[in-house]
Amino acid sequence: MASDYGIKLDGQPNWTLKAGFQGIGVEVGNGSRRELTRREKARKIEKHIGGQAASALDKPPRARFAQGAGRIHIARFIGGPERDKGAMFHIRTTSSAGQQIDLVLFGSMDNFPGRVLRPADAVEAGWYSSAWHAIAELLESRGTRNTSQWDDPELLSLEALNIALNQGSISTEQEHEDRPWTRGYTLAHADDSEWFAQVYTDVLLTETRRPLSGNMHGAQRIIVGAPVWIRTASPASLIRYARLPDRPAGDTPRRRLPFLR
Repeated sequence: MASDYGIKLDGQPNWTLKAGFQGIGVEVGNGSRRELTRREKARKIEKHIGGQAASALDKPPRARFAQGAGRIHIARFIGGPERDKGAMFHIRTTSSAGQQIDLVLFGSMDNFPGRVLRPADAVEAGWYSSAWHAIAELLESRGTRNTSQWDDPELLSLEALNIALNQGSISTEQEHEDRPWTRGYTLAHADDSEWFAQVYTDVLLTETRRPLSGNMHGAQRIIVGAPVWIRTASPASLIRYARLPDRPAGDTPRRRLPFLR
């Protein structure tokens, strides 16, 4: 991304102060460079493309980047090449015009600093989607290829949202409502979090499509992509489900639900 947009994320030179009879001078120490911190990299990215990302959700599709703040739900994504360490994030927000927007972002648990969340924190139980291979292809191609049976962009976007909302279900939707920690593969959520996303697909659902029900009801625009960064307000704002009661038991037989049609 940095290469595509001409953003230089090289480290900063290490400057050395030297005092002598001629006064104080500054020189670069042995050509070494200090690696930029995550925050410094974020500032450089925001400087170059933050403007288009901040206003993306108030404009028609297709966005290339999006940015915002709010509650983020975090879970494992067990499909694709990152099966053992895949991470999935769901964000539900609203545009200035009142349009509901769901973002489903996929990344790797390797990028969680300090191993604040681990794969073992998520109970492997409940439903998982047979569409994982289609989602994996979407991610690997960055939205440029779709050879699956979900060849309609709307269908694949709906399936991604279905995974984000229902993966790990072991009971009825009503029993899991507002209690995501009772589903398998879920990890945590955090309020008042900042996020910046690279967009792979951005779909506005057709109004004439059959009305969606349950927790899918109200979906109007679905964005699938990858997080460039996610920042919680503080370590305490991350609610880790591994510490909560009512977690499902492990090794529950996983079941496949019918595909979304």
